[in-house]
Order: sequence, then structure tokens, then C-alpha cells
Amino acid sequence: MNFHIPLPKWARDRRLFLIVAMVHVYLGGGHILGLFGEHVDGLALWTDIWKGFGAWIGAYYFLALAGRAPSPPN
Repeated sequence: MNFHIPLPKWARDRRLFLIVAMVHVYLGGGHILGLFGEHVDGLALWTDIWKGFGAWIGAYYFLALAGRAPSPPN
């Protein structure tokens, strides 16, 4: 199946992917640093783990998209 959702040109720009990746690194770092603080219960600790590493995985994904060759215009 070869179906593509049409996107505007700005949504395929590498700079957008880089900005989104930087935001993911920043937010993920905040959660990872939160692992070293005090926690009232284990729930906050678990939330910091999955949100922190999940944001870093998202950053990896957007960096991979930024490194791809630009797609041809539709």
C-alpha cells in the first residue's frame, strides 16, 4: 500500500524536525533529572522514567527524519 497524507511544505522542512527534536531532548532531560529528586511515591518515579526516555526516543525519531533526503514536492 502506497498512501501518503499530503503535508504542507513547511511540515517537511528539516529545520522543523530539528526544533522538535531539541524540544524532546529538553523535556526528556527534565524528567531524567527528576529521577534524582525526592519522590513521594513510586508513581512519580515511574512517570519520570517512561516520559524521560520516551521523549529521548522521540528526539531520535525526529533527528532521523531531519537526516533524510528531502522528499520531492507533490
